[in-house]
Amino acid sequence: MRKINYRITVNITQKTMKLGFRAKMPDEMQGKRIRVQAVFTQRQVERRFPMEVVIEEGEVGDQIRADAEILLPYVFYSPPRHKVNVIFTLWCGAEEICLDDQPFPVQKELFARAEIVRKRNLFKFGLCSLGLPFLLVRDYFKEDKNFIKAAKRANDTVYRISGYNYSARQQNTDYFAARYRKYIAKNKVNPNQILFLSEREPEKNGNLMLVKKWFEENEPEVEITTFINTKTVDQLRKKELRDCAFKCATSAVIILEDFYPQLHSIQKRSETKIVQLWHACGAFKTFGLTRMGKQGGAPQTSMNHRNYDLVPVSSDTVRDIYAEAFGISGSKVQALGVPRTDLLFDWDYEEKKREELYRKYPILKENRVILFAPTFRGDGNKDAYYPLEAFDVNHFMERQPEDTVLILKNHPFVKQKFTVDAQWQDRVLDLSGEEHINDLMLISNLLITDYSSSVFEAAILELPMLFYAFDEKEYMDSRDFYFDYSQFTPGPVVTDFEALCEESAAMLQNIVSANEQADLKKFRETFLNTVDGCSTERICRKIKTNYINI
Repeated sequence: MRKINYRITVNITQKTMKLGFRAKMPDEMQGKRIRVQAVFTQRQVERRFPMEVVIEEGEVGDQIRADAEILLPYVFYSPPRHKVNVIFTLWCGAEEICLDDQPFPVQKELFARAEIVRKRNLFKFGLCSLGLPFLLVRDYFKEDKNFIKAAKRANDTVYRISGYNYSARQQNTDYFAARYRKYIAKNKVNPNQILFLSEREPEKNGNLMLVKKWFEENEPEVEITTFINTKTVDQLRKKELRDCAFKCATSAVIILEDFYPQLHSIQKRSETKIVQLWHACGAFKTFGLTRMGKQGGAPQTSMNHRNYDLVPVSSDTVRDIYAEAFGISGSKVQALGVPRTDLLFDWDYEEKKREELYRKYPILKENRVILFAPTFRGDGNKDAYYPLEAFDVNHFMERQPEDTVLILKNHPFVKQKFTVDAQWQDRVLDLSGEEHINDLMLISNLLITDYSSSVFEAAILELPMLFYAFDEKEYMDSRDFYFDYSQFTPGPVVTDFEALCEESAAMLQNIVSANEQADLKKFRETFLNTVDGCSTERICRKIKTNYINI
């Protein structure tokens, strides 16, 4: 693809930059997902900032229009010491488009961030408490009559004025940060110690436990410590917060596989490195700081994720996405693989797991198996649901071959149950919450899903996939994707139930086109090119070589 010229507009007022990007849309990019990033660079440090993209139709052709309003003091995790330049990257699907680079400088002084020193004042807190009803009413209307948002905004106001607040979460986070500062002042880092940190119960074959197991079995001189507590920060006792803060302050490496909120309230010591294994494979739905300013997204002032030192990912294709989502330099995101995918290359494990599942569910052995595994709708655990009326189990089974068994595998957040008529009870298994989805893929002939990240594991196993996207527009509006959905999916996409029934029956008869097979191969090469069964060892050796002093 030829090099693209572009023009920019820049307006800086009181450390806020309004940035515009304009370029003519090449014919070969028509109908594809376009992403634009403003890349702030200073020597070895960079920050990829997502811009809002709109495609404008014009008489002389379509135009790419991207805009962003950027708070400069929060672009970098630490204020820059060297000159800052801004360039742009343009992505068409998974392909980076070559731009006629026109870097422009920005004064480093504009990125200076005033240190906030909160001095607690009980008198001011008392006055704020008296005025709290007024604050709640004011913010109730400012937040479009959303009481939860209004309460949070009022609490933030009280916190800013008095140094006190009503949030147990914030109080415990502040306590954790204060203890951490005290511990780093009085204690040295143990150069051989690795802390495995999580606020949810890790899966036995998940990223965190596999890395922990490797170090235990292969590096006996490494000291392993853990803080795995399923309580959220507002539920932790002071003793637990002190224990966590001490382990964070004295460990050479902290390893995570998910967001750990209080870890981002600290200015970590330079001797400690944070490795984020993340729980997902590849990249599909937008996450992290990509969602700044959107529903459920963090504000630009957020420090979430931004102190990671190493993030292993499944391929070079998704490195820029993780760098953007975590607000870190691309050099910290490395295509080293995903530990939990190693089992998908372990033939002995797969054979044993198949035999185990066949013993537990004998009907699976002599029949063709469809695994229906949709993702949830809603904002999260508390309001997650799946519209059961969109998938009529009984009608679906009527349309499938007689030797078909259907496994229902709802997302763990979804508590609803599908209605199954008596005539299908022996051919429909609801295994939601009972078996790991990766294990169920081993005995399946077809995966039906929608927007679930399970597509990456299915692609490794070369399992045929069918995508049921009856609400694509609504889901896109609430969540958004990094890639065009229809071009991303390694299998047919259907949008109505009758088409789903027909296509699944055909795919069970092994009617998979050459194009679909080619799409699956291309998908693996694009998103999974470092996933080879050796991810755990490769990541662990990287950590040992670079961060552990034995």
